[in-house]
Formats: sequence, C-alpha cells, structure tokens
Amino acid sequence: MTSRTDKPISPGETSGPGEIQINVDRLWNDLLALSEIGRGERGVSRVAFSPADMEGRRWLLRRFEDAGIPARMDAYGNVFGRLQGARRDEAPRGEDEIILIGSHIDTVPEGGMFDGALGVLAGLECLRALRERGEALPYTVDVVAFSNEEGSRLGPGTFGSRALLEGISEAEWSRVCPVLKEAGLSAKDLEQPGPSLRPSAIRAYLELHIEQGGVLDASGEDIGVVQGIVCIQSFRAVFMGEPNHAGTTPMDCRKDALLGASELILAVPSVVREAGSERTVGTCGQIKVSPGGRNIIPGLSEISIEVRDLHEDVVSRVAHSLRRRATEIASSRGLKVELTPVSMTPGAIMSPEIQDIIEREARALGLSTRRMPSGAGHDAMIFGKKVPSGMIFVPSRGGISHSPCEWTSKEQCGKGAEVLFRTLIALASTRDSLSRPR
Repeated sequence: MTSRTDKPISPGETSGPGEIQINVDRLWNDLLALSEIGRGERGVSRVAFSPADMEGRRWLLRRFEDAGIPARMDAYGNVFGRLQGARRDEAPRGEDEIILIGSHIDTVPEGGMFDGALGVLAGLECLRALRERGEALPYTVDVVAFSNEEGSRLGPGTFGSRALLEGISEAEWSRVCPVLKEAGLSAKDLEQPGPSLRPSAIRAYLELHIEQGGVLDASGEDIGVVQGIVCIQSFRAVFMGEPNHAGTTPMDCRKDALLGASELILAVPSVVREAGSERTVGTCGQIKVSPGGRNIIPGLSEISIEVRDLHEDVVSRVAHSLRRRATEIASSRGLKVELTPVSMTPGAIMSPEIQDIIEREARALGLSTRRMPSGAGHDAMIFGKKVPSGMIFVPSRGGISHSPCEWTSKEQCGKGAEVLFRTLIALASTRDSLSRPR
C-alpha cells in the first residue's frame, strides 16, 4: 500500500477520462464477505440491532482499521471511518469542514447483499484509494454506516441518520433505548439523543445505492443521477354499506361496501395519469372486508391509498382528486365513506450542483446517465433537507430488491463506486460554496 504523504489535491485536479482509481476486486470481495454475515437459506438477514447486524458492524470496524483508517461506533450503532483533511491556512475551521459518504448495512428479513451495503463499502474503498494515492483532501471525509435505516424491527427507519441530524422523539426513544441496551450499545446509560451534527459543518452528503427499481436495467443506462427522494402521502378510505344475505338480496337492492372500495382502487391509475406527473405513482396495498363471510354482502370495506411523487404539490393534488373520487363513488352507490389521513412524509431534493458533478464525472468515464427520482426512502432523504446532497444509482437486475434475488453486477458496482470517488474529488477540490437547502 502506498504510504500517505498528506499531499493536498490541487483544485480542479481530476482523473483522466476512463481512468479507474478504485479497486473493483477489493470492493466486490468486501460485498461477498459482508453478505455471509446473517446469510440463511432464504437470503441475508441483518435486521437492525440483531446479533447479525452487530456482527456486521464489528466486521466493518475491522475493515476500516485494516486499511489504516480510524473508526468508531457511537452509542446508536452508527459506524464511522474517518480520513482527516489536510490542514490548510485558508481552510475554515468549524464550518463546512466535512464531506459525508453514507448508507446502511442493516437489511430487511431475508434480503439481498447490495441494498445499503454497496454505498458503505464503496465509501470505504474511496478512502482506501485516497490513502494509496498518497493524497489528502482539504476536507475531512467521513464514511458512515447508519443504523436501522430499514425500520424492519423498529419503525420508522433512518434511525441513525435522524439521531445525528434531527434528534429522536421521546416516544420513539422509549421504544428504541431498551433494544440498544440489549445490543450492547449502552456502556453508560443512554440519553435521548438530540442532534449532534451541525449542518453548517457538512460541505456535502453523498450516497451510492442500487436503484431497487427496473428503470436503469430496462434502458441499459449505467448511472442514475438522483434528482430527489419522493414525497409520500397516504390516507385510509372506509366505505360503509349494509351487510345482508348474499342469496336473498337482489343486485339492485344492495349497498355493497366492497364494490365501492373496488371502484376506487380501479380509479387510482386513471386519477394518477390525469392529476399527476409522468413519474407519479399511486398504490392500494391494504384491504379489509367485514363481516368477511362468503355468503354475506360486505357491509364495510377499508383500503389504504398511497401517492408518491418528487414534488409535494403534485402528491397533494393527486391525493385530493382521489378523495373527491371516493366521495363521488360512495354517493353513486348509496354508501357512506370516511377518509382519514395516515401519513405525510416529506421528500428531499438533491443539490442541482452535485447532480451536475455526478453527471459530468460519469460521462468523463464514458458512462451513460439518466436523471431520475428515487421512489424509495434513503438516509439521503434526511440529509437532503439540511445539507447539499447527491445520490448515485446503479442498475438492479430485473428491478428486484429486498429479496435474495437482488443483483447488481461486479462491473456495475465498480462503475458506481468510481463515479462516487470522482464526485468526492470534485467536491473537495474547490472552495466554491454549494447552495444549501432552504
């Protein structure tokens, strides 16, 4: 390994076109090794704060340390590896000092080996490549594996990033604290965490992730330049009719609550097309019917409706149109309907300047790109609200994720990691300020 000389990288210095700086074989071997922790017959299970998850975190600490990179795990399970920046007289102290590369290594039950893990291990590989080049950036670089991003065991997810940047509510903390202690994260009594990261001290946040959808795989494009993470709004619709005998009640005398709910479900695609954007999606994922007998006309039917889009005004418009349609359907069928908001999760727009850098660096490598939203939540969603943030997607074969069949090729992982590395260099090689989220 080349010894580190702390030679600062000059502003504007970049790799040559097509030149690969990261070690793809080493990254791939790390992915394979981590995937063995928590592996069972039906996939990889490192659910947050489980023994397998904690074993994975200790493994990651050793990987940082083996590379000569100082590492630590905080009281909330977040694992950090740090490469200190060069000391420059002109470098501001205390503000805008750190570039963060982050993602997660916890999984859903019986998941795959790439979701989250690729972003963390590519960050580790970026730090290794910098050390081996014998160069230091003017900014300190932290690579972070956040805890409980998935929320599979303790919802909501993105616990580790929220604990650092936003703080955790008292109600959530009361649920999580005993689990942290059980996982051995409480050498001392833990206190409810308030924010410990100052957004002003973070120059940028970067995250590499598999797409988890099928857009890039279907188009054959190499790199997704993420425009933002979608806003999610959901509501519950309860249609109330009249339960009655299925054999003795004529069709034109029925008040069938399930037919009302079904009509709304079938209306979701057309309402999304009419009121949404080309990237709006709407889903009914839950349905309950009462009384639930095969020979009883349903007297009550409850469904969930969820709408996602990059822009909150579009989501609100579509959800409003669907609620209005529910009222019309109920009226036409002689039913009553109750509409109840369930949740509203704000999205986050990624920094336009960082999007430009990602696209430029990908194209310098001869890679094709596509600007696209993220339909799933990520830790970048938390940082994107307060810190200039950028996110890079690589293809998921068949659009499959949260499954043992999740797959991204070694070559595609390497391309994503190289774009991440070059984006990091570009962000660190200039003192130009980045526009901060409002």
